[in-house]
Amino acid sequence: MSISLTEFKKKILESLLDLLWRQWSAIGVSGYSTSEESKVIDPEALLLLTLTVARHDARLFDEVLDWLGVNGDFLNVQRLQNLVKQFDFQAKVELSAIAEMLGQKSSVALKWKKLATKYFQEKESALFYMKDGRQMPSPEECDGIFRHHGLLRPVIQKRGLSQAFPKEGMPALLLRLRALFGVNLRCEILCLLGSVDEIHPSLIAKLIGQSPRSTQNILAEMARSGVVQVRTSAREKIYALAPEALDKLLRPEGWTPWVNSVPLFRALEILWLGVTNPKLQSLDPLMLASEWRRITKQIRPLLGDAGRGQPLREDFSFAGEKYYEIFIDDISQVLAKL
Repeated sequence: MSISLTEFKKKILESLLDLLWRQWSAIGVSGYSTSEESKVIDPEALLLLTLTVARHDARLFDEVLDWLGVNGDFLNVQRLQNLVKQFDFQAKVELSAIAEMLGQKSSVALKWKKLATKYFQEKESALFYMKDGRQMPSPEECDGIFRHHGLLRPVIQKRGLSQAFPKEGMPALLLRLRALFGVNLRCEILCLLGSVDEIHPSLIAKLIGQSPRSTQNILAEMARSGVVQVRTSAREKIYALAPEALDKLLRPEGWTPWVNSVPLFRALEILWLGVTNPKLQSLDPLMLASEWRRITKQIRPLLGDAGRGQPLREDFSFAGEKYYEIFIDDISQVLAKL
């Protein structure tokens, strides 16, 4: 028997929040009992998905703000902007509000200044949602920074329990590389090279959300170190880590468990915003089936780019309104593998 839309939304939200809590706790956020992450965490992609989904979990949202106060220096602001532009992540106003908040730290103010003034919304609305999907009532006293961007929320009261990201373990590898080499795309490139035998520069650029030209130029420089090696194939250059180079750091178990989180998290954001669209309530079953197909068509290539194969089946036009059951089954399989 097919589950209701309300139950389906609840299932998706629970899976997404579990994923987000799991990943954040693995890199220092307080408040989650266990952390079983064994893969490299992409902090920019994680933040962009969190800013959309955690509007339904104010505790997670504020614990992330707490973490950013400790570790925000190691986020790549330019990459955040590139990912928003390239993949159309939706939490733009929330991101600008956080940039303004972080920009109050004198040591990194300039880093966040441009992003802090980039996105606003004219009509004020509540930042957080209640469990039934309705927006939270406006608080008597609103946080000034978020209100400046059109988002109403209580004044932020950080608990101060977040820790610096771990100095060992795979989840914080990218952050540790940034601490060692600086916040630049060389760190994402090293993580990615550790996850493959060899790879073409254009694919590297696509997977890490950077421009092909910048990626190619950096790879050419890195090849001169001897740590990164290059070979020519059909007039194309293919890059790889040199044998045993940085293996102890990047491949402690023989490989780097890198997940292409950017397209995966954008697909999850599209899914969540799609199933929570208030307009769904007024659609008849056939129109709903059409909406499920539209969402499938959007997220299917993103899941493929994330290395999840093609878990969503092709368009079942003949299924009519029963396509909802196919959609639920396919999405449930995606969520089970998060």
